[in-house]
Amino acid sequence: MRALVFAEKERPVVKEVPRPEPGEGEVLVRMEVAGVCATDYHLLKGGHLARFPLIPGHELVGRVEALGPKVAGLRVGERVAVHPVVACGACVYCRKGLPQHCLHFQALGVTLNGGFAEYLVAPAKNLYPVGDLPPERAVFAEPLGCVLWGLVRLGPILGEEALVFGAGPIGLLLLQGLLLAGATRVYAVDPVAERRDLARALGAAEALSPQDLPALREAHPLGFGVVAEATGRPEVVEAMPSFARRGGRILIFGVHPEEAKAALSPYEIYARDLSVIGSFSLPDNLAEALAYLREGRVRVEPLVSEVVPLEALPDHFQNRLQGRGLDRIKTLVRL
Repeated sequence: MRALVFAEKERPVVKEVPRPEPGEGEVLVRMEVAGVCATDYHLLKGGHLARFPLIPGHELVGRVEALGPKVAGLRVGERVAVHPVVACGACVYCRKGLPQHCLHFQALGVTLNGGFAEYLVAPAKNLYPVGDLPPERAVFAEPLGCVLWGLVRLGPILGEEALVFGAGPIGLLLLQGLLLAGATRVYAVDPVAERRDLARALGAAEALSPQDLPALREAHPLGFGVVAEATGRPEVVEAMPSFARRGGRILIFGVHPEEAKAALSPYEIYARDLSVIGSFSLPDNLAEALAYLREGRVRVEPLVSEVVPLEALPDHFQNRLQGRGLDRIKTLVRL
C-alpha cells in the first residue's frame, strides 16, 4: 500500500509499505480522509514523542475493511472515526478515566503507525461509527475532542469574557467551544489577516493582530476571565497573565517544544489568584465530539483551506518546514 512515511527527521516520503493485518481485537480500516495537525509538524522536526520511521496521521476517518478475531459490534463497510489514543485500560490513570495519561501510552500516528496511508489497523474499541456524517466533517472529531477536554479542564465558562491567542484550526475550534460553553464575548489574536477574518466570521467579538494588544489592554484594563493559547509559542505564555483578570484562568493548549521554557511570576499568580491549566490530548469523548459535529453546533467547513492527495504531502510538509503556507488553516488528505 502507499503511505506517507517520516523516514527520519525532516524527511517525509511517499512509498510502498506492507499492508497491515488486523490481529485479535483489531480492525483493518480503509482510509478515506485524514487531517493534518500541528502535532505532525512537531513530529517531523523530531519533537513530541517522535520516532522514525513513522507513518503519521491521527485525525482519521475511513471504512471498516476487515475484522480481526474476537471483534463484535462493527461491520464491514461501516464508516468510522478513529480515536488515536491506545491505552492499556488497567493502569491508575486509565481507571481514573484519563487514557491519554496511560502509563503505557501509545497513539496512532504519534508513536504507532497512523492513517496517512491507504490502510490502518486500529483496536476495535477505538472506532466510532459515524453513520451518514460526511467524512470531511467527521475527521474533525479528534481535534474537537481535544478542545472539549480543554473546556472541561477550564471549568465553568458561563458569563466570562475570553481571549484566545492563535486562530489556526485549534484556536478557531476553541473559539467556538468557548461560545458554546457560555462565554459572553471571545476575542482572538493572530498575526495572519485571513485567520482574523475567519475568527470574526465564526463569532469572535474582535480579531486583532499582535500589534493591537496595547489597545486591547487599554480597552479591558481588568482583563479577561479566560485567557487561552493555541500557538505553541512560549513568549505568548509569558504574556498571558497580564491579560487575565484577578481570579482568571490561563489555558496552555498549544504543543510547545519540549525544551521550551516560559518565565512566569509566582508572586503574580499567587497575589492575583490566577489558575494556570494544561490540557493534553483527549479522553474517551469522541462520541460527544461527533454529536456536536452531527448537529452542526460547531462549524468546520470554513476551516478547510485545501484537500490534497497523499502524493502531495511531502511537498506540503517541506513547505511548512520552510515557513511557507502559514496563511492556510486546515489541510485534509483524501486517501
